[in-house]
Amino acid sequence: MDRILQPRRLAACWRFRRALCAAAAGSRRPPPDESALPRTVRGILSNYCDLGEPHLFARPRSRGGLPVDATFGFMPFEFHSWDTVLDHCNGLVLYDHGDEGVDVYVCNPATRRWALLPRLDGDDTVTSFAGAYLAFDPSVSPHFEVFLIPRVPDDDDDDDASMDWPPAVCKLPVFSSRTGRWAERAFAGSPFCTVAEARSDSVLPVRYGPERRYAEYWRGALYVHCRGAFVMKSRRLSLSEDKYQAIKTPTDIEENRHTAPYLGRSKNGVYYAALRGHELRVWILDESGEQMDWVLKHLVDLKALYLRIWPYPQEIRRPWGIVDHYTYNDDKFKMEVVQENEWDSNDDDVIDFEKVNWDWTGGRARQCTFVGFHPFREVVFLSQGFRVIAYHLSSSKIQFLGSASPYGRAHYFENSFVYTPCLIDSLPKNSL
Repeated sequence: MDRILQPRRLAACWRFRRALCAAAAGSRRPPPDESALPRTVRGILSNYCDLGEPHLFARPRSRGGLPVDATFGFMPFEFHSWDTVLDHCNGLVLYDHGDEGVDVYVCNPATRRWALLPRLDGDDTVTSFAGAYLAFDPSVSPHFEVFLIPRVPDDDDDDDASMDWPPAVCKLPVFSSRTGRWAERAFAGSPFCTVAEARSDSVLPVRYGPERRYAEYWRGALYVHCRGAFVMKSRRLSLSEDKYQAIKTPTDIEENRHTAPYLGRSKNGVYYAALRGHELRVWILDESGEQMDWVLKHLVDLKALYLRIWPYPQEIRRPWGIVDHYTYNDDKFKMEVVQENEWDSNDDDVIDFEKVNWDWTGGRARQCTFVGFHPFREVVFLSQGFRVIAYHLSSSKIQFLGSASPYGRAHYFENSFVYTPCLIDSLPKNSL
């Protein structure tokens, strides 16, 4: 005879079954639309020295192309007052209105949606930390997080000089769009150096160029280039366990005094570039073994490039331009028809130095600056002044994109972010 369950036990079984089915249904969230994911490069979003707002350097969009409001005209303020892009991640932008770290937004220029982050407790602001970085992967979830990385203790406190850095338990303020609030999370790991050694590294990564160190979010982990010549990889292993790992950079503190370092993401993962004089070196982070190692992939002598790009021929077509308040509503700018909405690396002008007869007698090699990595191809963006090129690492092909000089007085790029539009986010139209 079959066993007959008592009514109370039967009800408990049914409740368990319903809960199990609900959990399974939740884990089967339908995959996102591929066309809505950040799969293409739309342009380069930059902050400029002595200019109070960021600009997008991009190609004009084609008819029916994705309209991106790179002027941030959808934001809830009428004018820009020393606004700054703090970070970009897969289409989301961390935007500081007023450059004081008080009114900080996460916004999406493709969906024209935004959220004002709540203020931190006490006197701290977002910009009082060493860096603020987004973690967002729309292929996994529409939600995002913002991580604040602590500063190395000031030189005034000699008692801190012998302390480990980062601490064995590193406490980071993290904002979650799921909860709508800041929370302190403790990441456990092994310190990399002492506070005194970290202080010996420059506060700014280079004398001229990026004023902040960069970070990348890749496969559920945040990689942050930190003062002290290491990369901090932070990852949530479970709901109750956060870990970090300090990874030595390929260039050390002494070498960084004369080198422009850059952390980014490209075709095969996390990359690191070092530009010194005419020499560009590019490494990729190999995480296949127990120990993570930087593998040198490219060593490029750019001297010939410097000599040829600086006095570039005027007849070279310049398909890219600045998108700002003057051009965003300009029909001529909008309707300049191109076959592709996003940049096709084979579509713009290719400079073949072997076939062009230019007289470079007496030319001077003006140094380039590193602008960023193409996230989907082994291509780097470089600039001389505001002249921007795309350099293909594998083929040495060079494409001149145009001038990224904005209207108004600007001396150089402070920070640049390769912008990839995304139509997926969890942002409301009002503040959180």
